[in-house]
Amino acid sequence: MQLKNHISSGNIKVPKTTAIFNMSSAHDCPSRKLGLCKASLQGAKCYALKAEYKYHPAVLPYRRRQEKIWKSTGVNDFVSQFLSLNKIKRNKYKALRFNESGDFHSQKYVNKAELIAKKLSEYGIKCYCYTSRSDLNFNNCKYLIISGSGFKKSGVKNEFKIIGKNDKIPNGYGICAGNCRICSRCLKVGLKTVVRKH
Repeated sequence: MQLKNHISSGNIKVPKTTAIFNMSSAHDCPSRKLGLCKASLQGAKCYALKAEYKYHPAVLPYRRRQEKIWKSTGVNDFVSQFLSLNKIKRNKYKALRFNESGDFHSQKYVNKAELIAKKLSEYGIKCYCYTSRSDLNFNNCKYLIISGSGFKKSGVKNEFKIIGKNDKIPNGYGICAGNCRICSRCLKVGLKTVVRKH
């Protein structure tokens, strides 16, 4: 399977200059299975999971194919395929977002994503993701911009957490605009962001 058929160019909220690639589906999300997903723990709806049900029959198989590609493609091959795809695009990718759905399966894949981020940084492409895997080690992540879902630790550049509809925004936190076309908080470093449960 080729990467070019399994990279999407943005979505309703994310600009077309951002590529999206998932390490797994929401159905098979490692964080959900381990009880680490903050959205599930707080009773919030997982939009990634919602997209995989019967009204969107192609989504779950597509994301499961992405997982197979992720697990079977080496760092250099992934980068090479990504750059080849970007070369023929009219609107060049400026960023790669990992995991619109899913999360890291293990430490091995944190390390892999960091190596990809390092190599793509040489071409001016930023890599970022959200994770609930507070149990993993991110100390060596210098290039991958990680937003921890409800946690902050060494190597995690930003914190992103859910608050109730009527909760006061905590001091030092900004609020998610809900539209990455007008905001780039997730591509910056050192920010704390809240999103209201809906």
